[in-house]
Amino acid sequence: MRVAIHITHEALYKIGGIGEVINQLCISSSYLSFFDKTLLYGPLFEYIGSPSTRLGKDGTVFFSSKDHYDTKNFNQLFKFLLEKYNIDIVYGERKIVNELNPNKTSTVEVLLIDITHMNKEVINFFKYLFWENFGLPSDRYEQDWDYEQYFRIGIPYFELISLLYPSAKEFYHFAHEYMGIPSLLSLELNPSFKAQNHKRIFYAHEVAPVRRIVENLGGSDISFYNILKFGKERGLSLEDIFGPQDDWYRTPLVKLAKRFDKIFAVGDWIVEEYKFLCPDISQDKIAIVYNATSSDHYSLEAKLKSQEKIKRNLKSRFGFPEIDLIITHVCRLVKSKGIWRDFILLPYLDNLFEKNNLYGIYILLSSLVATGRSPQEVEKMVKEYCWPFEHRVGWPDLIGYEIEIYKYVKTFNLRSKNIKALFINQFGLSKRKCPTLFTEDIDTLDLRVGSDIELGMSIYEPFGIAHIETLPFGGFSIHSTSCGVSFFLEKTFENTFKPYFSLDFISAGKNFSIDSLKNLTEEKRYALEEYYITNNISKIFEKIPKTLKDKEKFLEEIAKVGHKLNWDYVIENYLIPQIKNLS
Repeated sequence: MRVAIHITHEALYKIGGIGEVINQLCISSSYLSFFDKTLLYGPLFEYIGSPSTRLGKDGTVFFSSKDHYDTKNFNQLFKFLLEKYNIDIVYGERKIVNELNPNKTSTVEVLLIDITHMNKEVINFFKYLFWENFGLPSDRYEQDWDYEQYFRIGIPYFELISLLYPSAKEFYHFAHEYMGIPSLLSLELNPSFKAQNHKRIFYAHEVAPVRRIVENLGGSDISFYNILKFGKERGLSLEDIFGPQDDWYRTPLVKLAKRFDKIFAVGDWIVEEYKFLCPDISQDKIAIVYNATSSDHYSLEAKLKSQEKIKRNLKSRFGFPEIDLIITHVCRLVKSKGIWRDFILLPYLDNLFEKNNLYGIYILLSSLVATGRSPQEVEKMVKEYCWPFEHRVGWPDLIGYEIEIYKYVKTFNLRSKNIKALFINQFGLSKRKCPTLFTEDIDTLDLRVGSDIELGMSIYEPFGIAHIETLPFGGFSIHSTSCGVSFFLEKTFENTFKPYFSLDFISAGKNFSIDSLKNLTEEKRYALEEYYITNNISKIFEKIPKTLKDKEKFLEEIAKVGHKLNWDYVIENYLIPQIKNLS
């Protein structure tokens, strides 16, 4: 039996990009034909619902030790480990469904560990072993619960999977980001561990210390990637230039991934970033395994239907005679998404819209609250003022970074003529979630299908799934070359048809000295960004499909190559060959 185990914080729910990757892997026919079993492993964050519903609406609980809930005598199987480590377990399975194609499903096993009361003597002993064998100084990081919980779930990991799959001949362990690294390292410490039967893979969805540096540099990606090139030419590492990064627990964990059999990098920059952090890593240890989209090709009729829903509800709000183009940006509300760049580009695009008698709306769907605002909270805002057309500072409305973003929106709307911006600080779209915005049934998929332009000019974006989600629906992607997806698209669209525009902000700093790059201020970076956008705005506008005929032709061209953007294609051609090479 061949077992795949994914160690992740998204074992129970898909929260972000990592959860999307795991879900798409687990419903892929290529993946399913290679692996006999899949287990999602992670910490138990909280006890939700009743004992039988601990694994959510799509889950089936077999065993929950704290609840004394047992369907198949699992207590006898786990009893020794429960007492040895003083842990609790929730074990069962859950169904994974492709949101765009409900016929594509899969069932995976889930094992969640409650380690809040774990035996302290055992924890300290393992911390000593990790220091002795891997040089990992847990005493520096143990006050951070994020570090502590992922360290702790690694302690019983080998024994648990050995109990669950005693007849398995091959194990493939996927550490999704730093969270899974302690579990994979702990395998080496068990006397029964046989390397030939256990393949360990670090799934690099980012290089954590690099994200931190990029977000804190005044020059952001313009500075960092030019410094990376400088370091590469002179044989200097990230820490040679930026100093030690081990003050943050994620750095030493990520460095230790070079002990594993393979590192899967979701983009080309990740390869360069990891080598910059760990220059001694061998080239053949890292493989590019891109992300993809789950979208199928849509017809023009389907696109127009979704667009009409959006236009019908928004046209009168902004006093437009018509809405010709829908511009979207769907993302997490973090600095790395470079949202301010949208508001550098939009005024120039507005001028071109005015000259060409076009009208457009820009919809930013992004929230600092992962669960979004509840219907009750939305109702409160709607009654008091016209949310989301207007916002107010303070919960349940604007908090944190949302306040700064709304300032961009207000400033732009005061000056713009033919494009207006709408900031929806909500998680997902629906009539229920946005009652004043939409008076008919609508969902987030309508926004993806109906989008004519998706913005994504991130300063740090290992891949960027959202940047290409709209392509199969005839959407045009405008993103930065700091996004891993820009390399993916260059390889996918080799002919003259390119349904995207990659803005190379990095090139704006290519002639700067390393000191200038390190000391570049936000103000100077902003000026470079604006200069680069003004030099390219006419080219961008020219490529955007603007008329019905343009959109129809665009969809026809996408249909010829669009399958290469799909998860099934990417898994078959990138991921599975790499896994087979480990066998």
